[in-house]
Amino acid sequence: MTANFLSENNWGLEREAPAANSETVSVSEAERALEELAEVFLQQQSLVANSPAESSDITASSEVPLLNMEAKYRALLDQIPAVVFMAYFDKGIGEAYVSPQIETSLGFTQNEWLEDPVRWYSRIHPDDKMRWSVEAAEMFLSGKTLRSAYRVIARDGRVLWFQCEAKMIRRPDGRPWFIHGVGFDITERKGLEETILEISAREQRRIAQDLHDGLGQHLTGIAFMSKVLEEKLADKSLPEAEEAAKIVKMVNEAIDNTRQLARGLHPVAAEPQGLMSALRKWANEVEVLFQIRCGFQCDKPVFIHEANAATNLYRIAQEAVNNAIRHGKSKNIVISLTAKSGTAILTIQDDGTGFPKKPTNQPGVGLSIMNYRADMIGGSLKVQPNDSGGITVTCMFPIRGIE
Repeated sequence: MTANFLSENNWGLEREAPAANSETVSVSEAERALEELAEVFLQQQSLVANSPAESSDITASSEVPLLNMEAKYRALLDQIPAVVFMAYFDKGIGEAYVSPQIETSLGFTQNEWLEDPVRWYSRIHPDDKMRWSVEAAEMFLSGKTLRSAYRVIARDGRVLWFQCEAKMIRRPDGRPWFIHGVGFDITERKGLEETILEISAREQRRIAQDLHDGLGQHLTGIAFMSKVLEEKLADKSLPEAEEAAKIVKMVNEAIDNTRQLARGLHPVAAEPQGLMSALRKWANEVEVLFQIRCGFQCDKPVFIHEANAATNLYRIAQEAVNNAIRHGKSKNIVISLTAKSGTAILTIQDDGTGFPKKPTNQPGVGLSIMNYRADMIGGSLKVQPNDSGGITVTCMFPIRGIE
């Protein structure tokens, strides 16, 4: 990405950036190398910009260390098993850099990739472009590190998953300097994760079906026979009729528990409107169980054709609502689902107490699981405080086959 593409999108780059977030080990090492490499480039630029009189005073021996440093860091970046990239905001394409792994991964040479300033954006999968635009804009405007997974289309048409981590570096006066980052090919990992999730979901559906058709029907038969026995004992005015009635009640309770367990294992029906129906039903159940207001809003139908994606979204909403009640003490919760141009947004907003006053360094298990579920469907999760109190959980994700 270069300054040309950024200017075309009118992204304001003059804003101050907050403190940078902590990086993972591999990314930190790459960033340190990139920053030092950037310093080498600037030193070289300073040498070239000197006046002829000053340039004549520069000896060949002073240029050699700089060239050696550049060669050393370029060699380091070339060996990193990922696509490393860097682009300045105030320089041309000639100063941009992308590692040779771009050809191994996507089939484009370094020169081919750099000659087109918007090639990266053009190769992003159509279902992920809107999400990428939103997250990239947030990085440029706020200075936050971009961490997300995207699908990228290779030259031969293959679709690859990349875990991207990009960061904008500013000058001491706050002006944007350059952007650098790393893209790890996680296609194989994604495939394995999807296979595991599919197997898990299939087993859950099977168990739910067995509970409904097997144990549920068996208990229904016992309840019917117990009811007949109760009526026979009552006709004879025997005192055991009361005990039989208790048995009937307990068996019916067991039937209800079995149905709830089966529904919990498979909460979303395998149909395009299944997520909408499940969220609406869940909101109604929350109101009855917890005696609070919980509504579901979906102005236009959002059809989700992938059963696993619908289930993951339902679990995200379920976890967000439970957190709002358990930790936030919320009294009003709104679950909303919207879609536009191949991208959908699931939002859970509450009026609770919000984030704890003393935040922990590590995210909770529930938040980590929600992030994982969002990542599995090619989406992103954001948790933000509301101006009027409470928290809003937003999951942006791609959808296909909107009707």
